[in-house]
Amino acid sequence: MCGERGDNRPVGEPEKSASEPSGWRRMNRLWRRSRNRLPMNSDIEVARTIVGVPIAVRIRPGYLGMALLGGAFGTLVRFGLTLVAPTWATLNTGTMLVNLLGPFLLGALLQSLSVGTETSRRRALRIVVGVGFLGALTSYAELALDIVNVAERGEVVLAVTYGVATIALGALATWLGIFAAARWQRHAERHPEVPE
Repeated sequence: MCGERGDNRPVGEPEKSASEPSGWRRMNRLWRRSRNRLPMNSDIEVARTIVGVPIAVRIRPGYLGMALLGGAFGTLVRFGLTLVAPTWATLNTGTMLVNLLGPFLLGALLQSLSVGTETSRRRALRIVVGVGFLGALTSYAELALDIVNVAERGEVVLAVTYGVATIALGALATWLGIFAAARWQRHAERHPEVPE
């Protein structure tokens, strides 16, 4: 239904600004497209017979084993990164690093797996890498502990800023992962490699 403004915009749709950069419009279009295809989280299967309807994964011993294997490796990587990362103002920068790297990789993984049909190999990859490895790599429990430790030392503003910034940047990192994977997919479709 069009409004009475003399244009063809639906009622409630904001007027597009001429000063809005074209790159922003492209990213906005990409975001809207990817939202419709992306599973809500890595624990959900997408029923391909009823497009886009999420159904819960049936828990099977094999799935638990795959998540355990990925989780063990993710925990080791997180532990190693937090050991070698420098500490700044009583904050371990390794915690922030894993909480930004994990969402980026999870966004890229889910975007990559959202194209095509669901197979047992894709499901296994999503469980091992998404649920197991990346779930264990990221550590919001350690983030909460860091916030409390910094606040108890009297630096409440730093603690709150650190917590809010990590969560906001984690959301941005997820979106950047989705965007990067979608862009890579478009590039791969346009320029398929020719075997020699």
